[in-house]
Amino acid sequence: MLSRLTVSNYALIESLELEFKQGFTVITGETGAGKSILLGALGLAVGNRAETDVLLDKNKKCYVEAVFLLGKLDIHDWFLKHELDFSEECVMRREIGTNGKSRAFINDTPVNLSVLKDLGEQLIDIHSQHESLHLTESTFQLKMLDHLAGLQSRLADYKRIYSEFIETQQQLSGLKEAQKNHQAELDYVQFQFDELKHAKLSFEEYSGLELQLEALSHSEEIAQAMFGSVETLQDNEQSVLLRLNEVRALIRRVEGYFPDLAEIGRRIDSVVIELKDVTRELSLMSDHWSHDPMETERVSERLGQINHLIVKHRVKGIVELISLRDQFESRMAQSDLLEEQISRLQEQYKILINDILTVSAELRHARNAITARIEGEITLILKSLGMPNAVFRVLIEELEKPGPEGSDRVRFMFSANLGSAAQEISRIASGGEMSRLMLAVKSLLAKQNMLPTIIFDEIDAGVSGEVAARMGRIMANMSEQKQVISITHLPQIAGKAHHHILVSKVEQQQQTRTYIDVLSHELRVKEIARMLSDDQLTEASIKAAIELMR
Repeated sequence: MLSRLTVSNYALIESLELEFKQGFTVITGETGAGKSILLGALGLAVGNRAETDVLLDKNKKCYVEAVFLLGKLDIHDWFLKHELDFSEECVMRREIGTNGKSRAFINDTPVNLSVLKDLGEQLIDIHSQHESLHLTESTFQLKMLDHLAGLQSRLADYKRIYSEFIETQQQLSGLKEAQKNHQAELDYVQFQFDELKHAKLSFEEYSGLELQLEALSHSEEIAQAMFGSVETLQDNEQSVLLRLNEVRALIRRVEGYFPDLAEIGRRIDSVVIELKDVTRELSLMSDHWSHDPMETERVSERLGQINHLIVKHRVKGIVELISLRDQFESRMAQSDLLEEQISRLQEQYKILINDILTVSAELRHARNAITARIEGEITLILKSLGMPNAVFRVLIEELEKPGPEGSDRVRFMFSANLGSAAQEISRIASGGEMSRLMLAVKSLLAKQNMLPTIIFDEIDAGVSGEVAARMGRIMANMSEQKQVISITHLPQIAGKAHHHILVSKVEQQQQTRTYIDVLSHELRVKEIARMLSDDQLTEASIKAAIELMR
C-alpha cells in the first residue's frame, strides 16, 4: 500500500509530506485547488513522464518520493532480476533538475525510468479521468475481459508465439523478396559461371602456357642453340671435352712429381663428367625438339581463349578471373541456401500458425466461459447504482485472422432503459452511466487484481445523490481488500471514506500555493457539511454530514 508521499517544488506545491493509511481515503477540494497536481506528483514517483514545466521555483530541482509498504506482496523475484535491494518499505523517488533532466531511484539506487514504471505498475492502479473514455475502445474492453478471466499467463504465451510468428513472417517475406531479386539475375550468373567453369581455369596452366608459347615462338633459335652447344662440347676437332681430356693427360704425366696437381686433376675429372652429362641431355633434347606449328597453334589458341575472358570480364589477370568465377559459383550456391532457408522458415511458419490457432481457440473458449458471469455481476452492480433496467452484454466476435491479442474482437453492449436493445456503449452511454460502468468493472477487477492500491480520479463524474452514495459504498467495500483512494467532489462519496484529505489553494503576496490537510473526524464533518451546502455551514448540513458518515 501507499504509505507516504513527499513532494518538493512541484507545480503549486512548495513542500509537502502526506501520510496515507489502509482503507478508503477521499481527497476533496475546490476545483483548481490542486487535487490533480497531487495525482500528477504521485504519477511522477511511479514512472510517468514529466511534463515540460513542473518546477515551481525554476532555480531549484523538484523531487517526489513515494513510499510503499510491500507487506506480503510476492515481488522478491522482480527485485532480484533487476539487482535491487529488497525492503518491505520500498522508496520510489524521482528528481527533475533545473535543466529539465529526470533521474529515478528505487531504494536509493539509480534506475532507468522504464524500471521505475514497471515497478509502479505492480504497486498502484491510477484511474485517470480519461480512462473512462477508454472503456469505449475494443482493445481496452478485451484487456479488461482477459483480466477478469485471469488469462494473463496464457495471453503472455500467445503474445510470445505471435511475436515469433510475426518475426518469422517478416524473415520469410524478406527471403522471398531476395530470392525473387536473385532469380532475376540467376540466368545471367548461371551463363557467366558456366562459361568460366567450362574454361577450366588454372593459374599454373596459364603460367605454363605463356612459357610454352614463348619457347615455341623461338623454336629455331632454341634448336640451333642446342645443336651448336653439343657440337662445341664434343662433335668437332676443337671440342671442349677433347681439349679438357688433353689437359688432363698433360697433368697426369707430371702429377707424380708435383702432388698439388693431383687435386687439380681430380677437379678436371669432375668437370669432364658434368660436361658429358650436360652434353648427353642437350643431345637428347635436341633429338626430340622440333618446330611443331600445330602445337604452337594449340597453345596460342588456349591462351587466346583465356585472355579473351580476361578482357571480356574486365579483370587484370588470371587470378582475378578465377576469383570472379568463384564469386559466380558462390552466388549460384546462394540460391540453394535461400531455398533451404525458405523451406525451413515455411515449416516453422506452419508450426507457429498451428500454435496460434490452438492458443487463440483456448483464449476464445476461456473468454466465452467468463462472459455470462461478468454480464451478471456488472448488471447487478449497475442495478445497485440506480440503474434497475440496465442490461450489460459482452459480445465476442471472431476475427478473420489472428491479431496480437488473439482471434477475438470484444464489444461491450449496454442499455439503460427498459425495452431498449443493448448497443455499443460508445453510442448510447452518458457520462454518468460511463462512470458507473467503469466503477462496476473496476470493482470486479479489484477482486482478482493483486495491485495493493487503486486511485480513482473523479470516477463519479455525472452522478449525484443516492447513486453517488452507492458508489461510495462500493469503493468502501473494495477497500476491504486493497487500499482505495478517490478524488471526488461529492459529499455522498466523501462520507463513506475512512480517511479524508483536503486540498486547498491559497493566494498571497501575488503567489498561489497548494496546501494539504488530513482532516480529523470533526473537521471531516464540517468539510462534508460545506460540500452539502455550497460552503455554508448550517445545522441542517452538519446533521446531514453526520448522517452520510454513519
